[in-house]
Amino acid sequence: MSEKKLKDNLSILNRERVNLYIFKGDASLYRSAKSGIAPLIEAVEKLGTAELSGSTVVDKVVGKAAALIISYFQAREVYTHLISRSATKVLDKNRIAFYFERLTDEIKSRNGLGICPFESAVKEIDEPKVGYEKLRKLLREKMVSRLKG
Repeated sequence: MSEKKLKDNLSILNRERVNLYIFKGDASLYRSAKSGIAPLIEAVEKLGTAELSGSTVVDKVVGKAAALIISYFQAREVYTHLISRSATKVLDKNRIAFYFERLTDEIKSRNGLGICPFESAVKEIDEPKVGYEKLRKLLREKMVSRLKG
């Protein structure tokens, strides 16, 4: 894979003003300006795994949590600015090609203090379906607590 293809795919994020862009062939399937794993979960809920299977995912950051969701819907390939080592292992295991600019040991929380809570939640999970279900439940709990808070 050429450096040009990586740059071209990552430039989609700036051009479309999004953090996540999913396409298959020439067809745009899903895009979102939201950050974190919420857009990936929303894509699965809106489109289903069959529609997303074989797609190309362009995401700003891919940690293990995102890699499990991407593996759950069996994307063909992933392009990202930043990827964690644990994400590369998940994608490798599930035979999903990935291309990145930077590799990191872990994905930090939004405030930069410690590991991302979604990454922590799936630290011991390697099965994509189990990871997806746990992350979806955790995301819903966080949304409910924000509404109450």
